[in-house]
Amino acid sequence: MRELAMLSLFDSPTAVPPLPATTEEVPRDENRSEKLARDFVKWCFSFGSAFRNSPDVINLRTWAQKTHLKLNPSDESATLTESRRLYLKRIEQMMKKSDAPILKPESLVDVAPLC
Repeated sequence: MRELAMLSLFDSPTAVPPLPATTEEVPRDENRSEKLARDFVKWCFSFGSAFRNSPDVINLRTWAQKTHLKLNPSDESATLTESRRLYLKRIEQMMKKSDAPILKPESLVDVAPLC
């Protein structure tokens, strides 16, 4: 009887299961450097005579001058860091698109009989 009255560490009456980790990101306010980086990367990927191939300091300063922005050194550094991340992400997305098969399998393509 005495053994039944004692509680064990392994016999918890109601164990609460941990909440599953959610994969959804909590929406947060976009700070200035993230917005600038997004706009700068769009400019870097523009085609034609205005094409820029990399998010570097010279291109950032040229873009800031053309858009009449004044960036202090800390903003410049944060914008460059974020723009490089976005640039690589965009390159990766472009590479994934190029890996996709162009032709459909024959079972999905309607082929008209030759007769």
